[in-house]
Amino acid sequence: MTESGQVFRVFWQDFKPVMQLRANGNSTDIRTIKLFDDAQISWKVGDKYCTGYWKNGYRPCPNNEKIDYGSKCKTCMQLDEYFRCIRCDGSNCLNPNARRQCMEDVFFLYLASFNSLLKVGISRMFRLKTRLVEQGADFGAKLLKIKDGKKARKTEQQISHKLNVVDRVNGSQKFEHLFGDPNTSLKKITSSIQKLNALGYEINPEIYDLRSYYRLDRVSNEPVFIDNARGKTIKGKVVALKGNILILETDKGGNIALNTHDLIGRKFKEI
Repeated sequence: MTESGQVFRVFWQDFKPVMQLRANGNSTDIRTIKLFDDAQISWKVGDKYCTGYWKNGYRPCPNNEKIDYGSKCKTCMQLDEYFRCIRCDGSNCLNPNARRQCMEDVFFLYLASFNSLLKVGISRMFRLKTRLVEQGADFGAKLLKIKDGKKARKTEQQISHKLNVVDRVNGSQKFEHLFGDPNTSLKKITSSIQKLNALGYEINPEIYDLRSYYRLDRVSNEPVFIDNARGKTIKGKVVALKGNILILETDKGGNIALNTHDLIGRKFKEI
């Protein structure tokens, strides 16, 4: 019998990637696939539907709403405990209900390199390295420890402007920089830290080499990038994952790359 479902989440657990698939119409029936355990995908991919929201635990979308992009409908964006915090730039609090806890939370400001592309970001202190791996950075640098999320976001924006670097990198950009030059990545990070120290920031960085987590050494040839999987048949064995770029080896020996951000929320039928 043909099974169907929805891509629910893709995340890293103990520094290994997993994908969670939610059964159609059943918010509690979620199975987890370890992607690096020779996972096979054989799907006819369909439309995108809201994956629900988090408020004192997971809650399904009340309207099972069809969406064009992202993973949440507008209703669930508003209901989610922390979704508004993602858009915070440190100027005004967008999530007053979480402000008291946010003032007590401790964050690290970091730089992440993707070949010649550099971004600045913040992460909660206890999951910094996981956050860097989730994003698919070649190298990451822990820069500053900051208490209060609003202050951390404000500092992030200041450094973004001072270094003229981005605070977000999309899937297409990550694919373009998939196979990077480590010397270029390190030079980007070290030169930026030198510039910040010259501006008076007093940074003594901790630098992480993250390349071994993604298994790109198992990719035998240049993958073909599929940015939008809707209506397509996807078949292959998972060989690598770097950030939101999932690479499959097809039965013909070629490689395809999928944007997991595009997959999340999509319905599928196993074939």
